[in-house]
Amino acid sequence: MIPRLAVGLLFASLSTSLAGWTLTSSDPADGAPRGLSVFEAHIADGDRQATLTGLVFNEKAHTLRVIDSPSPGQTRLAETLAGIAAIAGVNGSYFHEDMRPVGLMVANGEEIHPFEKAKLLAGVLTVRPGKIDIVRSSRFEPGKNLREALQCGPLLIEDGVPVAGLNSERNARRTVVATDGRGRWALIYLTSVTLADSANILLLPGLLGDWTPRTALNLDGGGSSGLWVNSTPVALSRPEFSNVRNYLAVFPK
Repeated sequence: MIPRLAVGLLFASLSTSLAGWTLTSSDPADGAPRGLSVFEAHIADGDRQATLTGLVFNEKAHTLRVIDSPSPGQTRLAETLAGIAAIAGVNGSYFHEDMRPVGLMVANGEEIHPFEKAKLLAGVLTVRPGKIDIVRSSRFEPGKNLREALQCGPLLIEDGVPVAGLNSERNARRTVVATDGRGRWALIYLTSVTLADSANILLLPGLLGDWTPRTALNLDGGGSSGLWVNSTPVALSRPEFSNVRNYLAVFPK
């Protein structure tokens, strides 16, 4: 599904492409918290344009926590994460109109909502002592040591390649969590693209430095998509349009 491409280093002028998308520029953000690599990239596919804001960290130094909204439907990403001393984060998983979570949600060891079987809920982000992971829902095993979990979907990348059958027609803002399976992680915010576009863009060589995702899970998108980083002197914010039920936050260990 992925064309064979020559892999080139990316810094000043970028011409690497995948499935029509070309990475045209990538610039680091100023004042990022220690241990986080934060950047903004611009991508093009002919006349189509997209902007990606991402943060990269290593699970040796940082971890992820699921943050339940203290007042579902009334809180905002930036204010909520700043209020609990998180250093960065994005919006989380799907929810019903009455703000009830959709799919498994575990926060600080407490199951807020149980696991569900649904085609859309293809993957589960899990946090256990010393390990963060993304697993296909059909292979998920809860266990007593599960500290954090979000069930969402679809999976965008699995075993280093785009998942077959991703929607290639509906454009929307996207939020993604991705990993190389070796401890490196990325939280990604993308302007209006399709799910298929998202997978192809995330596999552009050089986008995340010297690695590409082995697994990537789509989080709630559209108006829910948001990203916040506690940069100095001014926080970096890509605010969500709609209030959401939960958040995925980065904390130092």
